[in-house]
Amino acid sequence: MSNQLNIFIVSDSVGETGEYMLHAVLSQFPNITDDEINIVKYTFIDTIEKLEPVLTLAKTKNAIVITTLVCPELNQFGQMFKEKENLTVIDYMSPLMRGIENHSGKTAVLESGAVRRLDRAYFRRIEAMEFAVKYDDGKNFDGIEEADAIIIGVSRTSKTPLTMFLANKGYKIANIPLVHEVNLPKEIYEFNHLPIFGLTASPEYILNIRKKRMEVLGLSDSTKYVSLSKIKEELSYAEEVFRQVNATVISTEFRSIEESAHYIEKHLKHYVDF
Repeated sequence: MSNQLNIFIVSDSVGETGEYMLHAVLSQFPNITDDEINIVKYTFIDTIEKLEPVLTLAKTKNAIVITTLVCPELNQFGQMFKEKENLTVIDYMSPLMRGIENHSGKTAVLESGAVRRLDRAYFRRIEAMEFAVKYDDGKNFDGIEEADAIIIGVSRTSKTPLTMFLANKGYKIANIPLVHEVNLPKEIYEFNHLPIFGLTASPEYILNIRKKRMEVLGLSDSTKYVSLSKIKEELSYAEEVFRQVNATVISTEFRSIEESAHYIEKHLKHYVDF
């Protein structure tokens, strides 16, 4: 196809950054179909000897060249080739790196593939989210020792929202409800290496939260679940358990999830090494 748009992505790593940028730009051209575009990716281009033939081919194909190279010498060569051969070469990395260096006073490490280290943090968050779902509200205890921490507390003390918030930061958290009539699994008393956080609040605060929850669900508020005396019993039992497992106690009353998470995260930094 004579009017086909040829685009070369040239990277000193696997080319993910260039692909992301290209697809973001192409989304602004909905009238350009896939049949009209030919995208070729050249990866691990880390020497001039590898770069020059790619640029030469781009010249013959009248291609747009997108580079995500961190090496100054390679970028300089690309710009020289661009001027000499009237080739469209778009260097995504250098201008932004220079701008950040100028404003921050810091020097770029110029390390190929550094973005892939950030991907590891992403996959850790995904793993932590899956862990949080699996061990939410005491649904599972098999393998719970792999947690970074355990959260315990009576109903409506924000165990699940706090667990998910911390999981989004990469922490594997299991949360277990404290029910007076149900014994905690014996493993909880055996995990001396795991930090345990006990969530609590005043009886009146929990009562109000539970009543609102019942209203949302369209259920009657005449059950023990919304009995003030029952809630006081639960909290008394919770305090006993907190002492037994040496839990760090946090009041979630009128405290945002972010505030509680920040408090827990400060403690976890002594236990968890990302």
